[in-house]
Amino acid sequence: MTALLATIRKELLLLLRDIHGLLLLFLMPMAFILIMSLALQDQFALRDGSKKIVALLADQANNDASHRVRTLLQQREAFAWQDSDVAAAETTIRHDEAAFLLTLREQGQALQADILVAPATSPQTEAIFTATVGEAISRQRVENLLQQMKMKRAMAGDFSLDDRIEEDAFGDNPVQVHYSYGRQTGADGAAGKQPTSVQQSVPAWLVFAVFFSVVPLSNTFVTERQQGTLRRLRTLPVSPFLPIIGKLVPYFLINQIQVLLMLAVGIYLMPLLGADRLTPGNSLTGLAVMAASLSVAALGYGILIAVVARTTDQATTLGGVGNILLAAIGGIMVPRFVMPETMQRLADLSPMAWGLEGFLDLFLRNGTVTDILQEAGSLLLFGCVTIALAMALSLRRQP
Repeated sequence: MTALLATIRKELLLLLRDIHGLLLLFLMPMAFILIMSLALQDQFALRDGSKKIVALLADQANNDASHRVRTLLQQREAFAWQDSDVAAAETTIRHDEAAFLLTLREQGQALQADILVAPATSPQTEAIFTATVGEAISRQRVENLLQQMKMKRAMAGDFSLDDRIEEDAFGDNPVQVHYSYGRQTGADGAAGKQPTSVQQSVPAWLVFAVFFSVVPLSNTFVTERQQGTLRRLRTLPVSPFLPIIGKLVPYFLINQIQVLLMLAVGIYLMPLLGADRLTPGNSLTGLAVMAASLSVAALGYGILIAVVARTTDQATTLGGVGNILLAAIGGIMVPRFVMPETMQRLADLSPMAWGLEGFLDLFLRNGTVTDILQEAGSLLLFGCVTIALAMALSLRRQP
């Protein structure tokens, strides 16, 4: 019994001395509860009707038929309708600031509806919206036909006229759906498929994988410092920044291999397993810029942790836990488009969110280098600042 109590006391003392590990046991689950609960808040709100889907409406017809359809649509409480013009709305949709753009226009004697779907809108939401618009237009057409028939009978003075409606009285399908992202078209001009889970998940976990190089980078740096390797290097006539630069170059190359492997999995392996194929966009230059910028940001973060941490345990905790929290906030684990607006603004603070948004611009929105300059520039700035800060702290710690 005495030996057991002594063993328990020893373990408690070890736990109290490892304050970082102890805090991790309590703070980590608390952080995830807060982040995940807030991030998924809107998804559950959609189910009980307290959260509405934003839809833009451009009424180019501006006639009795379109006014009636608008009235019918506004009765559907699942959607928040906002008037807009087509030119401004297309940019809004392209950046997922609204789920749909509905354009009502006159085609011949009938009303035509064109739906533009945002890249991140789910197929289930799209199906509901399309059905809602189709129902409203069909109802307007039925009401119009019935009104015409009543007027015909009244003018003829014969109320025994046949009330049957011809099969072709409604005309063609009044609803056309388009997608606001880069679509591949075949030789016949047919449009490609809508965004898939592969196009969402591959860039997300690609960003996470590149940032996870923080853990081995910081661990090796701390190990070399503990073994005296860095101290011996300082006795040589070389730059004091050589250990840091020497770490960054090989890990930068490793990151580029990671990116190529992830893309290869999405393009070649996923179709063999029955999933959709990743469409990486049309800008190889944009991909190269994003891959390089992302790597610089990840390595800057890693080398800063390596300089700050005093032990490998601290480096693993700061690097691993920090990555998971940045991923949760930045839309890696929970897509940003399902987050409430407050969480989406918070996600802008995570460098993983910048990397993910840049790749989505290329994959989903068929962007070019110009379209990803903001995300790539932010990643490069973050990487350069963290590397400079790590070098400054490293110089201060030299004997």
